[in-house]
Formats: sequence, structure tokens, C-alpha cells
Amino acid sequence: MKGAMKPIARMLLLLAIFLPGQLLAQPLKVGVSFAIPPYVIEGDNRGIELDLLKEAFAGSGYEPSFEYLPLERTFRLFESGKLDAIINVRPGMVDPLFLTRPVITFHNRIFSLRTTHISTLDDLHSKRVTAFQRARIILGGEFATMANQNPHYEEVAKQQGQVHQLMRGRVDAVVLEERVFYYYLDQLIATAQAGERYERNQVRQADLFPPTVYHFAFRSADALKLFNARLEAMKKDGSYQRIFEVYGAKP
Repeated sequence: MKGAMKPIARMLLLLAIFLPGQLLAQPLKVGVSFAIPPYVIEGDNRGIELDLLKEAFAGSGYEPSFEYLPLERTFRLFESGKLDAIINVRPGMVDPLFLTRPVITFHNRIFSLRTTHISTLDDLHSKRVTAFQRARIILGGEFATMANQNPHYEEVAKQQGQVHQLMRGRVDAVVLEERVFYYYLDQLIATAQAGERYERNQVRQADLFPPTVYHFAFRSADALKLFNARLEAMKKDGSYQRIFEVYGAKP
């Protein structure tokens, strides 16, 4: 029996040497918002931000898995320890010890149809407005005041619905990240039903917010340190930029 066990022991040793990531991979549960393409494409389990995570932890001993949830819920589950990591976090939203270095920059805009002119946040006070979750926290005090005083303001978890509502005249303005808005608008244009016609030139865009720099957050200090190191390396070797280019974008 002892002789029979030696080949098995040697095989296990070889596997442990050559396939350490696969044998010892530690699950990393990452909470991500419902699809915000091109950053998160839920159906394909890919997107700029998910690819950055996959690349950062490739062969590291961590195995990211993605849980698609409303933005508000990702924060609650992270804070309670039920998620190991979350994306798109600004300083002040979680314990600063969990924050990575800056990862990505979003460009939030206000979109309306051409017939609705918006040049200041004051113009939104009487409008039907939908925004992404936590917009009133992320977009500054003046925007928060408008949101709190406007009875027709709401925040929603699924951004695709915002674009549909705007183009069909059900809201006056939507607040959304620029790339996400045009991704969904182009999708709507391509799949318009009989009697519907949508074009980019029907939309007016107001650039009233500064760029939003996002971090990721990790509960594990080891995972955080590793991600920061890999992120820096990816920016130096060009793989960070190449991930954006796959989706027709630039950092």
C-alpha cells in the first residue's frame, strides 16, 4: 500500500507546484452594480472594470466572482462583511482603509431631449429627473439640494430604463455616465420597434459635473495590496489601456 501511495503523493506535489492558483485559489466575492456597459456587461460577465479585476488577480491565488446587485445593496453587504470587494467607491463612502488607489474616471452628464434646455442645476428643480443610485451623494451639495427639493426626482438601479424613459418622453432629464448613456442609446436605436425612431441628434447633453474618480474597495489588506501593485504594473505595461481599447474607449 505504501508503494502505491508514493506516485499519488508525487502527483499531488507536482500539481501543487505547477497549479498553485487553481488548487489554492481563494474566492473573492465582488459586488458590482447591475449592468453599466461598457464598464460592466452582466450577460457576458465582462466589461472594462470586470476585465481590470480579472487581469489584476490572474494567477494570484485569488479567484474573483461577481455578484450583480443594486448599487445600494452592494455597499450594505460589503459593510456587513458579506462581500469581499466592491467597485466604484469614492472617499467617504466606506472606511478609507479599504480603498484602493484611483482605478477609473467616470464622466457624469445630464441628458435631455433637444426640446428641453438645461444649462444649470437650477433648471432641474421643476423637471422629472432620474439618476443612478447614490447620485445625490456623489455629485455634490448643489445637486443634492436639487434632488431633495424636487418631488419628481428619483434614483434607479437599472440604467437602461433611464434611457428608454427619456427617449419615450416619460422623464425630462436623466443623469448618467456618458459612455453608459450612449451604449444604451445606440442599443435602443438598433432595436427600435415599428413606429419608433431614435437618433443621437435628438439628445442634448449638459456637462455640469467634474469628472468622478472611483476607487475599488477590499476588506482583505492582502487583496488590497496585491490589487494596487498589479494596477500600477498594468498601467506601466499598457495592459490597462488595452482593456479600455477592447471596448472602444480610452482611460
